[in-house]
Amino acid sequence: MPSSKLIATARFSVASPDIVWQAFDDESVVINLGSGTYYSFNLAGALIWRLVEAGTTPAEAVERVLQSGAPPEARDQVLEFCERLLQEALIAPAPDGAQPTAARAETPLPWAQPSMSVYTDMEDLFLLDPIHEVDEAGWPSRPAETP
Repeated sequence: MPSSKLIATARFSVASPDIVWQAFDDESVVINLGSGTYYSFNLAGALIWRLVEAGTTPAEAVERVLQSGAPPEARDQVLEFCERLLQEALIAPAPDGAQPTAARAETPLPWAQPSMSVYTDMEDLFLLDPIHEVDEAGWPSRPAETP
């Protein structure tokens, strides 16, 4: 696993076009359509996701969180969450020269440790190809397996 210092100054981007996400009132859901795994982030995790996917380095994300009044332990929590995003292959090093976009993300107060829940119970459904695997039976249906 990379050390926090190694990833703290790197820029990251979403690892694949197969990764999609949606923010809701109190959480964000990220789906890896390539693996069928989906994730739920609490407000702090969603904030970190938005900052990192917009090209903010983990170190810059830490600064934004701390400047907004989060406690000192938030530093390690932000870096650990970024490492987890990397471990789950949700983010990858950004191409050389990549610049951050404007990230509109406010720090949720009071600060709560960022959390990520991982779900694999819908892998089969997410892995269906709804465009190419539709037949007269409709969708979703998996085509018959050939021997």
